[in-house]
Amino acid sequence: MNDEEHEQQSIGRYMIIGMWVVGLAVATLLLNNWLEKQRNPNNAVVTSLAGDKRQITLVRGRHGHYLLTGKINGHSVDFLIDTGASSVSIPADFAEQIGLRRGTPIKISTANGISTAYQTRIDSLQMGELEVRNATAHINPGLSDEVLLGMSVLKHYELVQRGETLIIREP
Repeated sequence: MNDEEHEQQSIGRYMIIGMWVVGLAVATLLLNNWLEKQRNPNNAVVTSLAGDKRQITLVRGRHGHYLLTGKINGHSVDFLIDTGASSVSIPADFAEQIGLRRGTPIKISTANGISTAYQTRIDSLQMGELEVRNATAHINPGLSDEVLLGMSVLKHYELVQRGETLIIREP
C-alpha cells in the first residue's frame, strides 16, 4: 500500500468517526428535547379567550404535575403549580440571580418540616398573557429547582381541572 492510499484510508476513517460523533450529538439533543417536553409540556404557554376572559390551558407533565414556563420580573422561570402552597416559593439561587431582596425571615412548614424562608415581593409574575403585579412571595433556601406557584398568585384566577389539563382563567 502506498502513502497516498494510506492517507485516503485515514481520511475515510476520520470522516466515519466524525459522522458518528455528529450523529450521536444530534441524537442526544433530540432525546434531551423530548425528555424536557415530557417533564414540562407547557414551555410555550398560549393565552386564549373564553368569552371575554383570558385563560391558559396546561397539560399535565410526565410525573403528574403541572409545570409551565413563565416570567418573574422579566426573567424566564419554570413554575410548578402548587395549590397547597400559600405563597410563591422561590429557590434562593434563582432569587439572587434575578436580584430579589431577602426580607423578614419567616418560618414555613414544608414537606421536609419547618424551615426558614425570607419574605419578598415580585413586581411582575407572568403566565402567558396573565400577569399579577406586586405579588407576595418568599425566598426558600431549601428549594433547588422550579419556583412553586402558590395561592398568593393563584387566588387571583379561576382554576378548572379536567382530565389531564388545568385551565387558569381570569375570574
